[in-house]
Amino acid sequence: MKFLLPWLLLVAATTVASAEPATPIRLNGPAANRVGITILGDGYTQSELLKYSTDADSFATAFFSQSPYLEYQSYFNVHRVDVISNESGADHPERSTFRNTALGSAYNCGNVARVICVDNGAVNAVLSRSVPIEARDLVIVLVNDPEYGGSGGSVIVASALTATVEIALHESGHTFGRLADEYDVQPPPCTNTIEPPEVNAALDISRDRIKWSHWVAASTALPTISGENGIPGAYQGARYCVSGLYRPTANSKMRSLGRPFEQVNSEQLVRRMYNFVSPIDSASPAAPSLAPPPGAIVDFSVETPRPAQPLRVRWSVDGAPAGEGEIMRLNTSVLAPGSHLVQVEVSDQTPLVRSDPGGLLAARRSWMLSTQPGSIEDFRRALDDLLQRWRNR
Repeated sequence: MKFLLPWLLLVAATTVASAEPATPIRLNGPAANRVGITILGDGYTQSELLKYSTDADSFATAFFSQSPYLEYQSYFNVHRVDVISNESGADHPERSTFRNTALGSAYNCGNVARVICVDNGAVNAVLSRSVPIEARDLVIVLVNDPEYGGSGGSVIVASALTATVEIALHESGHTFGRLADEYDVQPPPCTNTIEPPEVNAALDISRDRIKWSHWVAASTALPTISGENGIPGAYQGARYCVSGLYRPTANSKMRSLGRPFEQVNSEQLVRRMYNFVSPIDSASPAAPSLAPPPGAIVDFSVETPRPAQPLRVRWSVDGAPAGEGEIMRLNTSVLAPGSHLVQVEVSDQTPLVRSDPGGLLAARRSWMLSTQPGSIEDFRRALDDLLQRWRNR
């Protein structure tokens, strides 16, 4: 046993040491209330880790430069994992070039020259030992190769070129946004006999039942013939079908790289962000029930993720409006003795979302406040406090 214990400790130390270094490059809030993106590098040797760091930073900057990620970049944390390969670059089987890399990146995947595949098992092994599960909502592999290429799926792959950010954004529409392709070429095969599950492809385009009716102006014809970009309607050709299925706009990023996501897809991406992120990071006091002494002043506050457009924060006491903003100071002397319900509602009024059937863009916290009878002096202090706040408006 005295020989076994040191051996076990050595094995444990070796296992811990095998984890690749993970570095936060964008930290915007608690991991439990943010979308976690992890970037891995493949085809970067030990001497190229500085280049990898620069490539990852440039990629993140470009990724968050486009709407709606631009407006909601504070909803994301991004980590970079330093994965070291024995050789630089990636496999190019079409020209019999092969590289010994950690994640096995290879062009010509599926006999398509610009499609890069990686070894998902190797990727998952790195993730499992290097970053916590909440950091892996979106996983991106940057490939150290000068040739344009990439792919999607559970792992997004892109070569380390500025232009390939478009691939990653498009693929994030699938992986993160659950959006359909809006192009009309095959493969995959066309299925235009049933209503697609994605929000950006439709079989039924009757005005009162089309999925994105809240974006379609009454003056817009359905189906829509106009080729003008950015006008929501029903444009024939989507989800690999030339006819029978319709897309919401003439040409979004889910149809062509280099285009905006457009209204319907941006709305879906924002709603998906709110599947991971509550508009309330934290609230104070922490206790849901309070019994302050007579005449006490109680401070209530919330912390929010703070997107580009400020969230609306509204307070109420017993259902009556009590102020707006992240902080509310309540003088309990103005309340009758007994129990009182204090509530805060934080909501996102962004014009990017017109339909929120699940109520994802709003959150509430509440406190039960028990007050005791106060003295005349308590009442005077409360009146002075109200007058002071009125003067400082």
